[in-house]
Amino acid sequence: MAYVTSYSVGNPPIRRAILDIAVIAALWSLSSVGYYAIRDQLGLANGYRDAPFVYAVYYLGFTMVAVPLFRHRLRTWHPPAHGVLPIIAVVGMIVAFTVGILPVLPEIDLSLAPRNPPEFMFADAMYYVAKSFEILFQQLLILTLVLVFHSFGWRMLRIGIVTAALFGLFHLSLVFNGATSFYVARFTIAATCFGAVVPSLILATRNGATLSFGLHWGFYVADNIFTHFMLSSPS
Repeated sequence: MAYVTSYSVGNPPIRRAILDIAVIAALWSLSSVGYYAIRDQLGLANGYRDAPFVYAVYYLGFTMVAVPLFRHRLRTWHPPAHGVLPIIAVVGMIVAFTVGILPVLPEIDLSLAPRNPPEFMFADAMYYVAKSFEILFQQLLILTLVLVFHSFGWRMLRIGIVTAALFGLFHLSLVFNGATSFYVARFTIAATCFGAVVPSLILATRNGATLSFGLHWGFYVADNIFTHFMLSSPS
């Protein structure tokens, strides 16, 4: 726990912030590298779909590691209010999509798909079990990052601009994974828009954390529906 100890002995705020951001980046990067390592080790064609519970436990483990590492930030967070109904609504959205909508979407025509199609293109209900835990982990890192910027006393607009730029630039890196330009563009635009609004959701909106999770998850719902219709064969 040297990381937490070094924080508590009174490092200047800017050094604390740099350390926090470095740990966020390290955890996020390590989780991504580990995903591919597990997939290759188990010989999986689609990690989340073929081993959903393995990856659910994997990302839950990362979340449980991150909470004590960032508890000095998390304990400064005092959201306006959190209720049960918004959580039920988000869970309902997840269930409705995976059970009621996903199975009846048009089949993707592989002849229309890109050469190296992203795994989510072939997502089934079990895929989203693991995906939900990945989003939970990422939401914790996003919350911590917003709290770091908030500790500087920045106005909400400034925090939104910085997080929008960071999220957009991060998703531009998808181009190095062989993704198509259209795929990179829509994920980058969505990430930029999300980064612009997430500080207000988390810091100044009732049930903001639930709404942030729902918005994050909802993008994958919208993109999946869009992909199925865009790449389906004409009837």
